[in-house]
Amino acid sequence: DLRPVPIVVLVDELAELYLMADKSEKDEVAKTSTALLRVAQLGRAFGIYLFCCGQRIGSDLGPGVTALRAQCSGRICHRVNDPETATMTLGDLDPAALDSARAIPAETPGVAIVASQDGQWYRARSFYVSEQAAEHAAHTYADRTPSWAELTGADYSELLGTIPEPRKG
Repeated sequence: DLRPVPIVVLVDELAELYLMADKSEKDEVAKTSTALLRVAQLGRAFGIYLFCCGQRIGSDLGPGVTALRAQCSGRICHRVNDPETATMTLGDLDPAALDSARAIPAETPGVAIVASQDGQWYRARSFYVSEQAAEHAAHTYADRTPSWAELTGADYSELLGTIPEPRKG
């Protein structure tokens, strides 16, 4: 009751947002890219935490992804096989950070190089959370999740009424 519940936005496989089948989708991709960039730029001020995940988030996806990557203050790079992928993630850090990302053994899952806002980098190991523990936490704290209508102040009942019921059989 004392402070708003933070909103966590997780974008997995970021590259998928930038792919287009043909030129007709170019405007839609650009709008999505701009909206995501605005969340990255302004979201923290409103308690929105943006996590962008992908295997290769490079400039070959377009100028929007480069601008988005520049807005990400902290970065995590798990084991990579090539220097280009480490460079995409960790940027212009100390070359030893890039070498360390490439040197993480395959048999040590969860180990990563973490770049912080201050330009320093650290070797870290993520904590393992079982599927059962994650489900338990989700059920335990589900009541703390605000509804979309509460967040936006909008009434979407009319819109939801237009969604057809799934067919049976």
